[in-house]
Amino acid sequence: MEPKRSVTIADIALRAGVAVSTVSYALSGKRSISAETRARIEQAVAELDFKPHAVGRALASRSSHTMALFFPASRNTLQVENHIFLAGVAEATSKAGYGLLVSTSHDPAEPASLIETGTADCALLMEVTLHDERVARLRASGRPFGLIGHSADNSGVPFVDFDFEEAIRTAARHLRDLGHRHIALLNRQPERRRRDYGPAVRSRTAFRGIARDLGFAGEHLLCSAAPYQYRQIDEFLRGVPTCTAAITLSSTFAPLLRVLTDLGREVPRDFSVVSVIAPEIREIVHPALTTIDLPAVEMGRLGAEALLNHLADPSKKPGQVMLHGELNIGATSAPPRAATATELVLTDTR
Repeated sequence: MEPKRSVTIADIALRAGVAVSTVSYALSGKRSISAETRARIEQAVAELDFKPHAVGRALASRSSHTMALFFPASRNTLQVENHIFLAGVAEATSKAGYGLLVSTSHDPAEPASLIETGTADCALLMEVTLHDERVARLRASGRPFGLIGHSADNSGVPFVDFDFEEAIRTAARHLRDLGHRHIALLNRQPERRRRDYGPAVRSRTAFRGIARDLGFAGEHLLCSAAPYQYRQIDEFLRGVPTCTAAITLSSTFAPLLRVLTDLGREVPRDFSVVSVIAPEIREIVHPALTTIDLPAVEMGRLGAEALLNHLADPSKKPGQVMLHGELNIGATSAPPRAATATELVLTDTR
């Protein structure tokens, strides 16, 4: 059996009784045609089930209809949470009829390069630093881009981010209200992001401020890549025996719970944990975590939508959205067994 022949615009022209060029104008919108002629062409398109070839559309419009998502990562930093962000981006691009190209490249020149070569129409950046070289290069090139996160200067740039400062303050206040007087923040520092990584800097600043305001002793640990977190947290907790609670960012809750088990410290009887994490992860963890929910799917979706809206009409003010997370009290936070009466000095573990 011979394969079914693809419908061409010549077939549409024959069915509608018009010239091929008229069909081309109707499909591309490059030239106005009468309402009666357009109606005949549209009827022929429907009857023949004509679907314009994607490559042909791209060549005609000089658009790839593709968004490039940049998540600079390695095998040590690709975590479940990152795929949740990706799901949100994919939902938005699919709905808009856009393809999605995902890159884990660390090369700051690549986002602008992919757009310049026509591989993608725009770039959406993740793991944003306060002074991000990718942002600087894209600004200089004049190419359209957006952020999941935000940098120090966000003028004219569409972005969506999570209010990490508010999340840290809410988590710390919950632990302080339970009676904890010595609390740690287990922060996250992705590879090659240095101390300029936005969420890490903002979380640390908020934690120091709330420790002063509420009068508890604060410890800060900047965790590196996943394979080394267990050892870092183990050494850290052994050095602060009076610490009775921790706030964790991203997946740092997992090695913390393992360390506590190995140290014979029961959660939450001996140690409380509040995690800033996506609710999809909270649902599959045991014991049920006390969390500040980070809406990763929504961040991905809104970030992509803001960029596509900006791409469609650059003259409009770009969308800039800050999302917030709710406190969900689970089985990992409780009053400490014996709160220390000693006032401890705020320290900073580097």
